Amino acid sequence: MKKSINFLISISFITTMIFAQLSAPNVEAVYGGRINSITGFAKNADTTRIFISTESANSIFYTDVYSNTLTPVFSDFEVMPGVDASAGYGSNIQDIAAHESSGNIYFIHDNGLLYSNPSSSTVGSVSSNRANALLIKDDYLFFIEGTFFNFGTLDASGNYSASSGSPIMISSSGGMQYIHINPSNDSVYIFANGLTPSLYVLSDTYSVLNGSTTDRDISPTVSTSSVNWNAFGIRNDGWAFMIGDDGLDKHLMHNNSTSIASSSWTYFSVGINGVSARNIAFSRSGSPYKLYHANMYSDNDGMSGSWQNFGSPGGMETHPNDGAVFVDPINENVVYLTTDQGIGASVDGGATIFEIDNGVEAVQVNDLDMTTNKNTAWLASKSGIRKVINYQSSPLWTNAMFPNGDGSPYYSVDMNPADTNDIYVGNVRIYKTEDNGNNWSQVFTPEDPPYNFSNIGTKALAIEVCDYDPNIVMAGFEIWEADKGGLFVSYDAGNSWDQILIEASSVGNDVDVSDIVFNLEGSDTVAYVSVLYDLTSPQGRSVYKLTKSGTSWSVQQDMNSGTTSTGSLIVATIWDLQVSVTGDTIIAAGTDAGINHPIAYYKPLNTTGVWTPFTTSGFPFSLGKEATAVSIGVDTVFCAVDHEIYYHVLGSSSWSLGYSYPVGTRINVLFYDELLAGSDLGLYAFFGTGGTTSVNETDNLPANFSLAQNYPNPFNPTTSIEYTVPSSVQVSLKVYDVLGNEIATLVNENKSPGSYKVNFDSSNLSSGVYFYRLNFGNQILTKKMLLLK
Repeated sequence: MKKSINFLISISFITTMIFAQLSAPNVEAVYGGRINSITGFAKNADTTRIFISTESANSIFYTDVYSNTLTPVFSDFEVMPGVDASAGYGSNIQDIAAHESSGNIYFIHDNGLLYSNPSSSTVGSVSSNRANALLIKDDYLFFIEGTFFNFGTLDASGNYSASSGSPIMISSSGGMQYIHINPSNDSVYIFANGLTPSLYVLSDTYSVLNGSTTDRDISPTVSTSSVNWNAFGIRNDGWAFMIGDDGLDKHLMHNNSTSIASSSWTYFSVGINGVSARNIAFSRSGSPYKLYHANMYSDNDGMSGSWQNFGSPGGMETHPNDGAVFVDPINENVVYLTTDQGIGASVDGGATIFEIDNGVEAVQVNDLDMTTNKNTAWLASKSGIRKVINYQSSPLWTNAMFPNGDGSPYYSVDMNPADTNDIYVGNVRIYKTEDNGNNWSQVFTPEDPPYNFSNIGTKALAIEVCDYDPNIVMAGFEIWEADKGGLFVSYDAGNSWDQILIEASSVGNDVDVSDIVFNLEGSDTVAYVSVLYDLTSPQGRSVYKLTKSGTSWSVQQDMNSGTTSTGSLIVATIWDLQVSVTGDTIIAAGTDAGINHPIAYYKPLNTTGVWTPFTTSGFPFSLGKEATAVSIGVDTVFCAVDHEIYYHVLGSSSWSLGYSYPVGTRINVLFYDELLAGSDLGLYAFFGTGGTTSVNETDNLPANFSLAQNYPNPFNPTTSIEYTVPSSVQVSLKVYDVLGNEIATLVNENKSPGSYKVNFDSSNLSSGVYFYRLNFGNQILTKKMLLLK
């Protein structure tokens, strides 16, 4: 889990060659995420503006769709500048409503009922109280705060003016509340979900609400006590529908009275599994009407026997999800829906669905495993498993995969080092593919006897395939709250599994495992296992060292008084472990369990063999912060602490802040030098000050010193290196081997402003990793290159 790439060196190499300043990152094309809601309006006669809220710190996105055509054109999404991750509105904006005249999007947040616009980086406020429900109809805005129903108008700029008599008192009801307007007679309804749903109608139509308006209870009498009724909606002809689920299948009630009388409901089981969502969408024209909900649609008025899954019979790019749906206001054949990957669309009324989530930076990345040549990687996220090929040249990311249709978040991934098609992934269960994700099999779940773990709160935080024997696979589990997880091992490539007890004396709940790395020490196969600290028995802490002997493992606490440089035990939660490619250094990052400050340790196996703390100089050694991920670069250690990435150049005396994400962002993965970072916003690539793209020669003088990646790379035997100089200065460009020995001097002279190219001939060198360093004034830029003969 979260392994460093193999172009690394031991921490014992302290000849410093790079100052690892990080520039702003580039987002990788890993798009999608959990979509909370969808809405939109007709921007003009042929273009629809669509808004989505996401389960991401990038709260709201928008896009324009050229929809008034048989072949609609879907543009990439962009994050709303006023509601992006830096704005701090978070991942739980469920209710949004769009206002066509102003172009504003209104949303419910803990800070109140707020609004913003794609052309603005600010957020305005309608009310400082948290609303329960929200609806916009034409230029009218309605919202509920507790037992008060607010109503008023929006002007062309989106400013709200409360109407006379607003708010009015309404009857209290349990469950989540929603406001609906009957298109056939303009009546206003308030629906509250639950096993016994509530439905109220107001005494006046929406445009004439006043201080004398009252509400009347018309709640239906449900025929079953096992269905949770979550969604309510009204067709253009006045027919009303409720849809719910019993945890397994969906159920529906409809009311064919335009007055929606409480006694006129007809019930049936839909016959499609899954849970119900929060809204129902309708086509505007009848004969017959089309209805859309969660993962299904009806092309015959919503009647019994007419419902089928999205993507049937036309096909699907990824699976529909049980989430929000929305019908395009211009072209009612275009439907927007949530998918397992993110947001999808249909242009044939639901029969065929495809992804439209380019630009949606809302994928919570939990783990990444990449080949040593950096061309192939597998990624585990909250919205599925993805693979990239040709990462170094022209990256191509797959759509999200959900092994065996299991759509829960994925926390871990690891590949057989000898076969990039042989992959293990973990959510509650462990799945394996041997054919590049075309087919998956469930190879293990701790839900089964004798372990009997709960399927709620159980997470496979770590999977690791042994580099020295791919038949050995370990999986580590955490369980939320009071229960604990454990460590499991397979000796036959996942076919059978046993538990390795860390602190417990019998199988079952043991310790919460966060990470696993294998190492070859002498002739011993060793596994280092990090755990989450817990005071209750069995009391796990820090890191354990497991040494293999046949099919058994000796287990010892590896951060005790005898194995630390301070002579005292380390009481900590360790989130991430890394091992250097040479196998002589282990690095750990986490949080001290005593005063909860971030920590980073290393264990040099070829010298002292004891866990040694990194310097705290420059490190955010503060109460309440967590170190969540760590990686070893060429000669630099990177460590994520909360929303920030720090770096420590080996041999230096201090840490430095490399990059800061918006506050609240959790960084789950750091991977290799010139750096990939996976967070709850997506996957991002960082680059050093020199960048990685070639310099384009122009008539303009360069503005900065830069050092481009050599080309070709890998190379044999010659390669070209380009660099730019913005002012006259003494420049040296030298090549080093991995031990820091100088191999060649390519440039050592004063250079005038301009762009330069130099060739490097390696005919007399052996295959391997080399570094080239540009030195100008008091600055240094360094890059690595690979010679393959």
